[in-house]
Amino acid sequence: MTSTHASRKHVDSLPADLRELFLPPATRAEAFVPGRPVKGRNEPSAIGGVAWVAHKVKEEVPFEEFVEQGWRNTVELFGLGELASDVIAGVGS
Repeated sequence: MTSTHASRKHVDSLPADLRELFLPPATRAEAFVPGRPVKGRNEPSAIGGVAWVAHKVKEEVPFEEFVEQGWRNTVELFGLGELASDVIAGVGS
């Protein structure tokens, strides 16, 4: 999600603490630093930012409910029922 992307207005509404978590400053590939995203790549850390933008488009659903439904859909799609049971039971926390 670049500064010229249509989602920019939604990214700008992301609370600062979540923005720092989901969309940390990126570095150029030639200046790679472990633990920091690389500019121009689809980084896994951005999934929260993508969820925020999708949520803002469908604002009638609270953010927490939106991401929980996304998790349930993922578990169902990939057949991860045992993982969902572990998370619900608090295993691994």
